[in-house]
Amino acid sequence: MGERTLHLSSKKSKFSIFLLTLIIALIAVLGSSESIAYSRVDDNRDFYNVEEGASFNLILEDFQLPLLKKILLKIYFKKNGVNVVQAGHYNLKDKSWKDFISSVANGDVVVFRLNIPAGKNLYEIKNILANSYLNNDCSNFECLNDSLEFIEGTLKPDTYFYKYDSSAATILQRSQDEFIKLANDLWSKKNPNSPLKSLSDAIILSSIVEKEAGNDDEKTVIAGVFLHRLSIGMRLQADPTIIYGLLPGFNGNITKANLRDKNNIYNTYQISGLPPTPISTISQSSLEAVILGMQNDYLYFVAKGDGTHKFSKTYSEHLDAVNKYQLN
Repeated sequence: MGERTLHLSSKKSKFSIFLLTLIIALIAVLGSSESIAYSRVDDNRDFYNVEEGASFNLILEDFQLPLLKKILLKIYFKKNGVNVVQAGHYNLKDKSWKDFISSVANGDVVVFRLNIPAGKNLYEIKNILANSYLNNDCSNFECLNDSLEFIEGTLKPDTYFYKYDSSAATILQRSQDEFIKLANDLWSKKNPNSPLKSLSDAIILSSIVEKEAGNDDEKTVIAGVFLHRLSIGMRLQADPTIIYGLLPGFNGNITKANLRDKNNIYNTYQISGLPPTPISTISQSSLEAVILGMQNDYLYFVAKGDGTHKFSKTYSEHLDAVNKYQLN
């Protein structure tokens, strides 16, 4: 009887030791899985795209992790009830596995921004789109409306937010719609004494003011100079129009030959009136300066080198200003 009792006691003792060892091992595994979950993903990638129908197992396979690490991460997912995967583009930079997986489960995708600045032409905007995360389904801007007989200058300068691989066409069409609405609203309030005959003319001139003005404060004055010139049939003689006509191969230097070039249809030193299209995107302040503004007594202006201009009423005053600010 005593031997049997001793044998049973020994069995119980071994089982208790086994159970304790199992518990300790389980605690160690859970602790290790928790520790791994807090480690950085560190995959030399800033972003990761989760495809439709992907699972956490497929994601872990894609990262080519060591077997033990994969097992520990799976244990962590199981323990924390993580089982939902939402497709999208996710941030990996400085992320732990815990935070990364949490964002995938919650659908906290990266939101990108597309900035369309004022004063940019379509060549420059094309480069902005090429460096975005958009799906460029509007190659060469064919998705845009040309009811004004041009596309250049009809995008509203603004910041647009989007998710990875979103439609570029959707953003560009929205931008154009907002710009044309703004322009039409302003045109309905136009100065009745303006020499401009159409909204298209106003947009074209606004783009020139956008490129000429060094600051918002001078836009009304510069617009007034150009409106004055148009009203008396004087050529605009705006350097930015020459440059636009030389794109995309302009080398940064306007020559005397460029000024005399009659083949450049944007050369306002040679053509009368306005060029055929705008030359850049246009801010609201430039539109307002042109559409709501009126001509002034000035006919000339020259850059002073500090972002402002010297305005002159006569050619002799202008020559003095050129000598003072440009030739010295």
